Amino acid sequence: MKYLPILSLIILIIVISGCIGQNSNPVTSTSDGVIIIDFSFENSPIYARDNVGLRLEVQNVGGNGAELKKIQVYGVDFNCADSTGRAWCNKNPTELETDIMGKNRFLDQPNTEINFEGDKYYYEWRLQAPSGITSETNYDFRVRVEYNYETTYSGTIRIINEDYLQTLSEEDRQKLFNTGGIISSELTNGPISVAPYSGRHFIVNPSEPEEERIIKFKIENVGKGYTYVGDMASGNYYIKIKDNGIIGDVISSCNDNDPMIKLSSGKSHTIECKFTPPNNVVNKIDKPFQIGFEYSYYVDDSAPITVKPAY
Repeated sequence: MKYLPILSLIILIIVISGCIGQNSNPVTSTSDGVIIIDFSFENSPIYARDNVGLRLEVQNVGGNGAELKKIQVYGVDFNCADSTGRAWCNKNPTELETDIMGKNRFLDQPNTEINFEGDKYYYEWRLQAPSGITSETNYDFRVRVEYNYETTYSGTIRIINEDYLQTLSEEDRQKLFNTGGIISSELTNGPISVAPYSGRHFIVNPSEPEEERIIKFKIENVGKGYTYVGDMASGNYYIKIKDNGIIGDVISSCNDNDPMIKLSSGKSHTIECKFTPPNNVVNKIDKPFQIGFEYSYYVDDSAPITVKPAY
């Protein structure tokens, strides 16, 4: 992935307000974690040399808490010492860096039981338009918000023997085949989805020895941004199986014991998990399990503004 332009304004690690908003209908999302609610200028058009506010508001609408990492504003040239009159100026760059740098902050998720919405973060930059505008000029400011997030998949797999399978209706058998024997599952809301593939790996034969089998899951990015782990430039599109993130006695390992999972084109990947079902099952046995994933995620937005010559 190409690096973003490094501008004097941009790399800002975020401060959030300490308040949790209350709402009779808290915003939640099954396909987002942190969203950009607003990224816009207070006025447009403006005139050359005018000061203007650029506002950003984000909110955690997913199912887990989010640790905000940084903001990058890019797309235009920032240089307060520019002699050509073509660059924008950030009015207080030193103050911003001193106040914000090194302060990662946490946004709690919504709580629908007590009607609390997810935490929000708000910030406003004070900018000065270029002084040398001689004709009406349109600018497109871009912002990138990065945050750390987790997704947890909890499921219950039903292991059955051949005799019990024959007692089921065709409809019930097909349901089990379609879900790979997983009879219930729960996924925390967020930009990553996890779904089991179909299969017969949950069926055992008492006359055969216990053997290791494979159950597959599709990991998919369903949000508006992209994942990465560690440094975004080198780890783009990755998610990671958490340390000790596989819980229960069903699954022994996933992804050949490699915790790093790269989503193809940033969208999806199939992982294979190993498990050894007992062969001494009388009719059926239900086994709960859990797989936890952690990753960083970023979302982008844009804010247009028009600058006119000063008369």
